[in-house]
Amino acid sequence: MKYGILLFDADNTVLDFDRAEDAALEKAFCECGLHFDEKVLNTYRKNNVYQWRLYEKGLTTKEKVLENRFLDTFRQLGMTAPLHEVSSLYEKYLHQGFYVEPHADEVLQRLQKDCRLYLITNGVLSIQNSRMRGSGLEKYFLRRFVSEEIGFPKPSVKFFEAVFAALPQEDKSRMLVVGDSLTSDVQGGINVGLHTCWYNPKHAEKDSDVTPDYEIDDLRRLADIVYA
Repeated sequence: MKYGILLFDADNTVLDFDRAEDAALEKAFCECGLHFDEKVLNTYRKNNVYQWRLYEKGLTTKEKVLENRFLDTFRQLGMTAPLHEVSSLYEKYLHQGFYVEPHADEVLQRLQKDCRLYLITNGVLSIQNSRMRGSGLEKYFLRRFVSEEIGFPKPSVKFFEAVFAALPQEDKSRMLVVGDSLTSDVQGGINVGLHTCWYNPKHAEKDSDVTPDYEIDDLRRLADIVYA
């Protein structure tokens, strides 16, 4: 068995964030009497990704991320909207986004028998806690590490140092980071000398020069890596 400690990202790795985001955004916009369609969704997603990338680089705060992603969206779409009401409703409905990635439950159930599983996420603490409980995936993880509590985001070395400090002393060569983000999960693992696995179910083109040790498009393929 090659890896005994697995560090999983949450959103779009074990939790289906895109589906939860789509549903929460539509409900929030409609409840505020705002038009919602594919263009609105795609514009918001572009701005959301951009703001979280800034956060990963330490160039903004989480509070600014949550505000500016909507400000930029409204400005680009020429919309007049109640920022705080939309944002509050969006987070309310996102708390209820219990969707999981395909095969996540069966894969985690299998891996839990032989591995220690931990969650590492940059998401909002209250939302991540709610979604992990509601999805039924909480039981598979020994502990969750959330940047909001640690004080540093992935891919910061300080984030992973806090994770290491909380875990039993282990050989890093037996640890594997699994996540959907090259710039956050994979880069973070590389920064501290861990092996990394890029979960890429949509076969997205690489948007950086970060190179993972493994790439999978189906969580079931993790077993072949872990038990090699």
